[in-house]
Amino acid sequence: MMIPNSPYAPPHNVLLLSCMDLRLLDETVAFMDGIGMINRYDHVILAGASLGACYDGLPHWGQTFWDHVDIARELHDIREIYILEHRQCGAYLKLLGFAAWESEELEALAHAEVASRLKSQIQVRHSDLGVRAFLMGLSGAVIELAI
Repeated sequence: MMIPNSPYAPPHNVLLLSCMDLRLLDETVAFMDGIGMINRYDHVILAGASLGACYDGLPHWGQTFWDHVDIARELHDIREIYILEHRQCGAYLKLLGFAAWESEELEALAHAEVASRLKSQIQVRHSDLGVRAFLMGLSGAVIELAI
């Protein structure tokens, strides 16, 4: 499903979790602006996005994510978390030891699996928060992942 550039946005603030990849910083802002979220989201950046937040080998990264969720709830009344994954993510290679991008379908499944794992953790800690996940291509095109 393509996410259209539309003025529609949920009637609440969100927290965006994205990857640190320098190739997509402008595209990430353009995506959020394009869906009507200008000045309506807190932004947490971890290598690998959801992988960075739930990777067992880096528990301090996960704690950083949870600390940000807590303060975003307190300060900005977020009601939803958006997870923005991206294609050809180097963190998947570095942390998991494989290049998931050899097949676009397998790559999307790998991102959806990790995002789904994080969604489950979010729902255990904050059952009232919604979670959506997206996958950005290197061109900036975005699809929504089923998680």
